Amino acid sequence: MDNDCVIVPGFGGFMAHYVSAVYDQADGTFLPPKRTVGFNPKLTINDSLLTQSYVEAYDISYPDACKRIEEEVRELKGHLENEGFYELPDIGVLRVNSEGHYEFSPCEAGILTPSLYGLGAFEMGALAPAVKETQEGDVSASAVAVLTATQNADIEEAASEERDKRDARLIALWRNVAVACIALIVFLLLPTRLSNGQGVIESRVNTDLLQPVLPQQKMFGEKTVGETVKRANVKALIQKAKQDSAVKATRTAQAVEAGYTIVLASHVSRVNAEAYVQKLHQRGLDSAKVLMLRGSRKVVYGRYPSAHEAQKVRNQLASHEEFAQGWVMEVK
Repeated sequence: MDNDCVIVPGFGGFMAHYVSAVYDQADGTFLPPKRTVGFNPKLTINDSLLTQSYVEAYDISYPDACKRIEEEVRELKGHLENEGFYELPDIGVLRVNSEGHYEFSPCEAGILTPSLYGLGAFEMGALAPAVKETQEGDVSASAVAVLTATQNADIEEAASEERDKRDARLIALWRNVAVACIALIVFLLLPTRLSNGQGVIESRVNTDLLQPVLPQQKMFGEKTVGETVKRANVKALIQKAKQDSAVKATRTAQAVEAGYTIVLASHVSRVNAEAYVQKLHQRGLDSAKVLMLRGSRKVVYGRYPSAHEAQKVRNQLASHEEFAQGWVMEVK
């Protein structure tokens, strides 16, 4: 899904090609665009793309990934020699011809592509002629243009009238809502006079209900309970802000730019990882650090723009026991 060329070391390369949408005039069907796959048995050099995918998928080292690919390629070739074909689900079918060469037939539906997902075929027959022939002959081009312009004008006029009616209904609705809101506010805020037969009683809205409910304050010397609660809340907010700042600083310290790095240890606890990094720093390996990636805590060394550069540094430091067992990993 992410690459247009994937090489299987020692076997061959699979290449994706974009096929544009087409129209089948025979049955009036529109076919959506798709990606299909081709196979080239001459592309056998390891470009590390498939190997790096194995490292990330199975959380294994780079050498272990190479060995695993070699074993699976050996099994695939054995199956082709015995059965004569091998089906790759949703990709295509590999076959061995009479000359012993590999032939590949891609899946007719194409391979899964997120940008083209959900697009399907549909049928649409050819439209009938807009103007029929008359006894005097074909209608002139100018008459057809006038007829088309008249129809378009009628359609636009009807659409404009419908928009005007919808806008008028919407304005009336909002006006009624505004009037109701104003009436409610006046009813709540203005005083009313009530009569009980003996006199007039003036009633006002109890605005105390609009005030925030605060803890009841009782005097203890010069301080009140309300002030104590406020200070406790302020202190809690300050403490939470400090904790958020510490968490943010920790995440920033753990952030790593995109590229490639050398993994020296994986799935280790925080205490062991920090002790291991300190030990490496004492030995002069200052580029070692702790990295949280994909839910696993790792001890890594350096950051390089390409897998080739990272592998080159690993080979140079292979005399160290840590680098002899390490592997290259992409950081996104």
